[in-house]
Amino acid sequence: MLIPTQLGKHFWFEWSQIRGVRIDYLAPVLYLIDIAWVGVIIISNFKFQISNWKKWGWMGIVVLINILVAGNKEMAVYSWIRILQWIITVKLITNYQLRITNYLKWIIPIWIIGESLLGLGQIINGGSFQEIFYWLGERRFSLTTIGIAQMSWLGQGMLRAYGTFSHPNSLAGFLLVCWVWWNKKFQITNYKLRISNIFYWIVNWMAILGIVISGSRTIWIILLGIFLYKWKKYAIIFVGSMMMILGIVAENYQINDFVGGWDKKSMVKRWELNIEAMEMMGDYPLLGVGSGNYLYKGQGMQPVHNIFLLVVSEMGWLILVVVIYKYRLVVARILGNRDNWLILGIIIITGMVDHYWVTLPQNRWLLAVVMGMMVGRNRKHVTRNPNKTK
Repeated sequence: MLIPTQLGKHFWFEWSQIRGVRIDYLAPVLYLIDIAWVGVIIISNFKFQISNWKKWGWMGIVVLINILVAGNKEMAVYSWIRILQWIITVKLITNYQLRITNYLKWIIPIWIIGESLLGLGQIINGGSFQEIFYWLGERRFSLTTIGIAQMSWLGQGMLRAYGTFSHPNSLAGFLLVCWVWWNKKFQITNYKLRISNIFYWIVNWMAILGIVISGSRTIWIILLGIFLYKWKKYAIIFVGSMMMILGIVAENYQINDFVGGWDKKSMVKRWELNIEAMEMMGDYPLLGVGSGNYLYKGQGMQPVHNIFLLVVSEMGWLILVVVIYKYRLVVARILGNRDNWLILGIIIITGMVDHYWVTLPQNRWLLAVVMGMMVGRNRKHVTRNPNKTK
């Protein structure tokens, strides 16, 4: 229930700064959800069993080396603790997949409706509400806040919806994955019942609303692609009509007169960060620069907006090969189910242009839930023969 929130206590150490500037990504944080997570671990009597000490031993050695080569070893240790927490979460969800499925059927709509309505309220209000929403992790901001994400509609500048997230792109990715997952896994299969179900339409339209007002162009394009794929019969007519409308509009107006306001240098900045990450990979190919250490080696104040380049530049190819080898059967099991492809596609595409799936707490938690559910739904249950002797 707490996954979309980000209420937490930051601990600002000297190593949490870059050139004297505090950086959120580098500060250890104790979130409310961390406390709840510990409670769940205790209540569930969860035991993280290591079945193959040899494999885990090699993994431990590689992790230790990655920490030792890191320029900021404190940050590397904290980063690996978060990674271990993520792995345990995936395992926990896998073990209790059936129970969690029943919870998510009702929790996901609450996330979608709550975040979309809060985002809409922020746009109308021209800033954050604070009060009770502060305790859900809403940041303090307004239209005049430096660096705030904006867009324009019909020439009028407006906020992009944040919800309880630290950036609208993060919110958009979260909403799209939740929405698609809910529709594929938890919804009514009977077409007539689905059409007459008011709750079904509320959740779907709230998801679309939240995605639209987030202003994430990547998510907009993915959403449009999903619609066109789902309604193939109408795709040609739709695309043809849109091209005709845009052609007519372009004769007298610019598209920016209708919708715009994004950072014009966004793609250039992303490409520069990609080049920086690839240079790091070339300089530190095997062991990387150390988990969580990208910003210490980089020139900017943000990680590369590509989770694959980010992971390899920090971890190195050696850890990547070890992880793929260790979890090769799990990966094959997930990819073997076509029902997972759409969700994986969304995560891969968005992960190639942004970093929130590995750097921001809400998206990391959701990714753990999704991965745990995918593994749990594809597990092969073996029935043991009680008469069989060892």
